[in-house]
Amino acid sequence: MSVIQRARGSVRIACAIVAIAMAACGPTIQVAGPPPDGTAQPGAPQKKAPAPAGPHKTPEPAAPTAVEPFVKTHDSDTWVTQTFKLQPRYERVLVVGAPAPATVRVAPLDLNARDAAPAPQELPVTRAFATLQEAADAARGGDLVAVLPGTYAGFAIGDKPSAGQEKYIHFKAMGNPGDVVINRASPGDPSWMIYLKTAHHVVIEGFNIAGSSEPGRQAAGTPRAGIMVDGAFAETGRLAHHIAIVGSFSHHHRTWGFHSTDSHTVLLQDNLFALSGREHGAYVSDGSDNYVVRRNVFFGNNAGGFQANLDPEASLEEVMRHPSFRGYPAMQPTRAWAAGLMKLATDRFGEHGFPDGRGVNFIIEQNVMNGNGRIGGGAINLAGLSDSLIQNNLVYGNFAHGIAQWDNANRFDAAYVEPGPRAPEQVSGPDALPLWGCRNNLIRNNTVIMNARGRAALQCGNGSWGCRLRNNILVNDASSSIEVLSTGIYRFDAEHNVVTQVSYGGMPDGLKRLAAALPETRAISGITRARLAAEVVRASEEPWVILEGSWWKLNPNRPDFRPKRTSKMLLGQGDPREMPARDLLGNKRSGAELGALSPGPG
Repeated sequence: MSVIQRARGSVRIACAIVAIAMAACGPTIQVAGPPPDGTAQPGAPQKKAPAPAGPHKTPEPAAPTAVEPFVKTHDSDTWVTQTFKLQPRYERVLVVGAPAPATVRVAPLDLNARDAAPAPQELPVTRAFATLQEAADAARGGDLVAVLPGTYAGFAIGDKPSAGQEKYIHFKAMGNPGDVVINRASPGDPSWMIYLKTAHHVVIEGFNIAGSSEPGRQAAGTPRAGIMVDGAFAETGRLAHHIAIVGSFSHHHRTWGFHSTDSHTVLLQDNLFALSGREHGAYVSDGSDNYVVRRNVFFGNNAGGFQANLDPEASLEEVMRHPSFRGYPAMQPTRAWAAGLMKLATDRFGEHGFPDGRGVNFIIEQNVMNGNGRIGGGAINLAGLSDSLIQNNLVYGNFAHGIAQWDNANRFDAAYVEPGPRAPEQVSGPDALPLWGCRNNLIRNNTVIMNARGRAALQCGNGSWGCRLRNNILVNDASSSIEVLSTGIYRFDAEHNVVTQVSYGGMPDGLKRLAAALPETRAISGITRARLAAEVVRASEEPWVILEGSWWKLNPNRPDFRPKRTSKMLLGQGDPREMPARDLLGNKRSGAELGALSPGPG
């Protein structure tokens, strides 16, 4: 069963500032880079790096494996089908727990299934283990690791050369939801319960990954996160990839329910990430790319719900720890220094082959964000995310920004942000703007309902240019529905949205000429929460989920933000050219609707 239930019957829906620093080892090559000569000015030519002094005879390491081309689509089912090629049958079945049965009944995993699961198959058990770690050590590509009901310590798994497309290692919790509990750290690293270090082609399905912290109160000695995906680039020169976290419940962790660094090609689907003690429900960082985050619930986390902070400073620090870059000048807070390192790293590891502080090709859709952000942090908090799609998300009852886009205040872009452009002539193009903001994201058919002073329902902050907004409901009684700063106005394009009010951060009116379309030109404005409540089936601040026993359930009193069929404000007012095929609940859309949900009764 997935994370969201329909208002009538069942429905399918289901961060942080850390870089994992690994000890550098291996051969050293000397590289050239720009001199640390101060912060580059907008539009100024970059200085060419001098050649390194003297010859260097150490051979260059073997070239790394190229990153598979990303599937670029607005259809997440297509992305999943073409990206995660699961094996039709398992090569072996490894059982964890006792007593070990002779066979297990398991349905083939279909990541795109929304309703009835395939018929289960009776599979013979190959080997049995007492612990998850023993099974993880023995697993190879194509295996099913079936975990019997019980309570376990976590596990760590690394690079398995036998794993690949049609040879995934699938860890599956057996029994009913909540029957398999992981409540202790992995033996390999006390910071994490499930640690996927340089792992690839792994599926984690159905676990209760249970911490013991509360928001604002961290249990001493507990792991930092439920799940950690880590390429450990400085040590390995690689990224973790092709990881699917499906149908799991990761909650009450000291810092994060899920965290990743140095990674690409990850699916987060049908999970509940809840009640992180210090920070976020899920946190994707350090230049990670090519994620689909769909049908999850992010609930009650102390900071953000879902945070994708690709963090250029932490990313390039990690790159500098790799032995290939020992001859590069020490980090300087300049665009010239960062651009030089990026070029060298791209030449060495290929595009998307290293942590570059940017994230591309994300689809973030059909998620519910509720009760997050008591200490700040957007419900969907994005820093350095580009060329991505954010659609059909329901964001309500949070305490900070709804959907935030910015540049993580990185030092490399500081000269382009403060004071920022004051006239359109200062913005000759992207080269005159920050490099690590959020660029060219399509944000459509989201419902964001807020009452947070000083926080926006949707923010296009530092360097977040080319943002395209369509068909969103963005209501905030206490502050702005949309906030656009001077470095975000370039090619800003917003039409067909419901808003309360728009803020331009005090920018000169002349800068607005850089926008493609301002929201005031075609928007339904001045809408408050009370006014919106009259247009939907049942508005409220009730939580979306209730924790019950070792699992959770949907709150029977959760709100229903589907538009009434009589609503002239929300129905027929959207841009039909930018309409997703389905809504938050997986229903097919039939008209030009605003917001995350298709019409309900009334």
